[in-house]
Amino acid sequence: MGSKRKRNTREHPSDQAASQQPNQKRSKSSASSPNNNTALDKSPFALTPTVDERRRELNLYELLGSEDVTDRINAADAIVSGLLCSEEPVLLRHLEKRLFRGLASGRNASRLGFSLVLTEILGQLFSPKTDLAKTKYTGLTFEKVLGILVDKTSPSGGGPGSVTSGGGGQQEKDNYFGQLFGVECFVSSGILFGKDVQEERWEPVLDILIKLSQKKSWLRSQCGWIIVQAVQKYMADQTVVEKTLAVLVEEGIVKTPEGVGIWIVALDKFPELKLPKDCPWRNPLATTTLQALPPVLKDSGRDTSNTQGQNEKQQDGGKKGPKQGNWTAQLHFVWDIILEHYAKLGGSADAAGEQFRQFWERVVDQGFFSKSASDSQKFSGFMIFQKMLEGASSAQFILDSLFSKNLMGCLMNQASKEDRYLHRAALKALKAIEVAVEKTPEILPTVLKQLLGGRGVYNFDQRTNTKTVDKILQFTTPATVKSVIKTLKLKDASKSGLDDEAKYYQALGGYLFRLANVPSEGDTEGNSVPGTAISLLAELAYSNKSVPQSIKEALRTRTTSAFARLVKRPEDFGHLCNAILSIETDVDPEDEVATLVLPQAYERLKDLLDPASSSKRKGKKSAPVSAEAPRQALALLYAVGILQFYNEDPDVVDLFDELDECYTKLTGEDTEEEEEGVAEYLVEILLAMVARPSSLMRQVSQQVFEAFTSLMTGEALKLLTDPLSADESEKGQQALFSTEDEDMLDAEAGSDDEDDEEGLDSDVEIVDLEDAGSEVPDVDSDDESNDSDSEADEAEEGDEKDANQEELDALDNALATVLKSHRLDQDVDADSDSDGSDMTDSEMMAVDQKLAEIFKQRAKTTSKKKEKKDAKDTVVNFKHRVLDLLAIFAKNEAALMNPLVFEIILPLLELIRTTTVKPLASKGCEIILSLSAQLKKARSAKEDGEDKEKKVDQAELMALLEEIHEEASKDLSHAFAKAVSTASLAVASVLLSSVATSSAEAAAAAAVTKGGKASEEDEEEEEQEENEVETGVFELYARTQMKWVRGEAKIQASFFTEWLNWCQAHAATAAAAREAAVKEAILKKEAAKKEAAAKKEAKANGKKEAGDAKKDAKVNGEGKKKEKGAVNGKKDKVKGGKKDKKNKSKKKDDSDIEMED
Repeated sequence: MGSKRKRNTREHPSDQAASQQPNQKRSKSSASSPNNNTALDKSPFALTPTVDERRRELNLYELLGSEDVTDRINAADAIVSGLLCSEEPVLLRHLEKRLFRGLASGRNASRLGFSLVLTEILGQLFSPKTDLAKTKYTGLTFEKVLGILVDKTSPSGGGPGSVTSGGGGQQEKDNYFGQLFGVECFVSSGILFGKDVQEERWEPVLDILIKLSQKKSWLRSQCGWIIVQAVQKYMADQTVVEKTLAVLVEEGIVKTPEGVGIWIVALDKFPELKLPKDCPWRNPLATTTLQALPPVLKDSGRDTSNTQGQNEKQQDGGKKGPKQGNWTAQLHFVWDIILEHYAKLGGSADAAGEQFRQFWERVVDQGFFSKSASDSQKFSGFMIFQKMLEGASSAQFILDSLFSKNLMGCLMNQASKEDRYLHRAALKALKAIEVAVEKTPEILPTVLKQLLGGRGVYNFDQRTNTKTVDKILQFTTPATVKSVIKTLKLKDASKSGLDDEAKYYQALGGYLFRLANVPSEGDTEGNSVPGTAISLLAELAYSNKSVPQSIKEALRTRTTSAFARLVKRPEDFGHLCNAILSIETDVDPEDEVATLVLPQAYERLKDLLDPASSSKRKGKKSAPVSAEAPRQALALLYAVGILQFYNEDPDVVDLFDELDECYTKLTGEDTEEEEEGVAEYLVEILLAMVARPSSLMRQVSQQVFEAFTSLMTGEALKLLTDPLSADESEKGQQALFSTEDEDMLDAEAGSDDEDDEEGLDSDVEIVDLEDAGSEVPDVDSDDESNDSDSEADEAEEGDEKDANQEELDALDNALATVLKSHRLDQDVDADSDSDGSDMTDSEMMAVDQKLAEIFKQRAKTTSKKKEKKDAKDTVVNFKHRVLDLLAIFAKNEAALMNPLVFEIILPLLELIRTTTVKPLASKGCEIILSLSAQLKKARSAKEDGEDKEKKVDQAELMALLEEIHEEASKDLSHAFAKAVSTASLAVASVLLSSVATSSAEAAAAAAVTKGGKASEEDEEEEEQEENEVETGVFELYARTQMKWVRGEAKIQASFFTEWLNWCQAHAATAAAAREAAVKEAILKKEAAKKEAAAKKEAKANGKKEAGDAKKDAKVNGEGKKKEKGAVNGKKDKVKGGKKDKKNKSKKKDDSDIEMED
């Protein structure tokens, strides 16, 4: 530490800041805070900096090496501004001591930040626009600045961080990288190719790049990329390009991946380029030179270590050739240039496609994927394939040639097994195919054609043990579905490449099954992906005679599974029915069902799908819009019935008879009982369907029932809830199904013999008794409930174990009696004289017969137990399906306040109380909770003005509430208490809400009848009825609580706790409403007072204004009168003057006459 401190003190103060290498944490903390809080100083730098100025420089250069982009840009701006305002010695000092030396620093992002400053300064110094080197900094010539770069970044240079020539280590690598970054600054600044300075500036820079590439081959690709950038962006003179290529030829760099890339870029920019002497080719991508290209590009995946020796001599001229290094996983930039070159080819697509095809097959396929190619070259080939696949979306002819013979063989072999060396690389290539198709779905038909045909195999997924084809089929669009189907469906099955036609049809069925699962998209031409696929799949399974019988059953299973998936999506309803209608198969003319019943089913299915044409044909009005959903649901049942007929279901005749009854009542052909009784027939059909262990039947029954919930009646609902009370035993099974149908019982037990490899195509549901209701959350979150349930389960398990132990003990005793032996743990009690070694042959035969009888009885006992268990599973599964339907009914109709929803409460409570299967109880409890929530939403919607409620019978609800309270005392389990309390509160809430609604409606009706105001007698009568209902609810809870207190009934305390909580919530709501009403009344009163005061003030103001107006009018009248009098006086005065003047004139005339006389 002491020697290091002394060495640092001897350094120049300006060097000390530059030579320090602060760690990353210090750099971030010291660099970010000044920039975020204060603006950076852009003043000029001093020639002899003080301590503060040195600190400022240190801060700026630390920011310049920060990993934060904003910090680097701000610091670069401040440094460039300060340096260009400073004197030449200052700029020279920073170039020598700071900037060029900083390029060799590996700290954080120093090279990026210092390159940014150098590029800008070089541009200001030597660009033709500014040319500060001639006007301001005359001592900084281009040669001098370039020499500074070479001197400060050379391993044998004079920098403190440099090493001697031939040394190794990280410092040498840093210096070489610093020199490379510095040269790139000269190129990026655009100062090398100005007018009259191109040769003198570019040649020394090119010489540095070539020397760098020859010294260290791991710098070769970077040096080549800089030359490519110079040719592409900055060289505008063809002569300079020609001289550059001549230098490359002279140095032996042409036959390298870098040389090929530079050559292609130069020819693309200057097609009429004059080539130097001794050049190996005119165009490396020309057909005539493709043979020489693979050995060159095969090394594009190589890199080198820094421990290799000197350059090897070339055989032809003794020139130094490029080193060959170790393989690297990074793809060379030459492949980007090649891809760009072919993507921009002009002319016809056929000509461009032929050029690329020859290049790909001769260079890539026969080079990187040949039998003699190494694993590293094949790995590079997979990366080249991915690179080309990314750019193939803009050039279709590229995609057509990518899936070549050797590549496909290597791809399938490496992807098929995990132990292959390039397994992960092959999987990445397949993933790239999926990504390309997802990004550009238009290329799917081409990709699919290449994978399943040509050089691929039809069962590509099975061959590679992947799901590539399955995944890319999900990106099929209506625009590409026809092309995809054309690729999948071969005209000749023998051309599939598979050794058996059955395998082809099995693979085709799997592909169509995947397409049938694609979500529907709108298309003007009606090219629906799932619709087209399901129609073809149905045709393949039922109509196509060329399909072997051995595979038809599997295809029908796939078709049924596809139908089950389509039923879940209502938008695909039409596709399913159209697929059924498209089935054409030969029928037995002597089969009455096929000749009479089936055509009628087809006709009615068409009528239900197109009710307008049916009504027009029969001369009736079209069905209303509200009947559209039931008609579609009935059409779905007809479609399923037709499918069952083709599947040879023995009960299809009864199904069609019941469907005909529903059709007659729904369409109104039976005018006397239109739409009456349709619900009963429907429920019977659905119960028969859900009894089957089929996913399709389950989905169809739910979809159909959801469409018919509005048409349900009390009788139909009773048919649906009656099975919930059946015993979960053989007796209950006989009561439900009324027959010992062995076929149905075997199906209920489930069979997975026909399952496919993915477990997706079997339509048979295997429902475990314990998992049957697992999708329903457990509504009982109480610890005590969990404890009681677990105790019950443990007790049941204990009883079962005891029973099994008793059977084993009985078997042991029977065997001991026959064999006259004992178990090993009974040696103490056994008779020591017993010995069976002297038994005769006849005695042994007798023992054999007795043993056979014992085991026969044992088998009968085991078989009987299995029958009992299967019977219980059948009943439980059937109840689960019924509960699914009741859940749909409660969800749809409770929101509309349908009075029928209250009829399912008691059967559900009885099921929760009596069942021994916890999932059934949980599902029933969940339905009650959902019903309560929907009823609450209905009441809230009514309060918001969305009145969708139907009127309820208050007397019936009151009777129901009493029955619920009677049920509450029949079971003490917490789950049942939760369910019964929720049901009771739901009914009570509806009752009280209906009272308020009825009172308001009655008051409004009375007001309308009696002229706008209800009488006091009517108001008293309504208030009395309201009080009776409210009193009845509260008295019922009081009576139940009294029975509980007296010990007459055992009820969970939570039943009354929740009631009190409900009352408290309603009391708070009522108090808030009352307070709001009082405030509103006060506000209205104050508003009325203000309004009255305003009216009074307005009236007073009116009177005042009227008085003022009258006074003004009076004043105005007197003024007008005076004015008029003045005017009249003036007129009289004028008239008097005129009269006097006239009299004077007359007197004068008289005097004149007298004088004359």
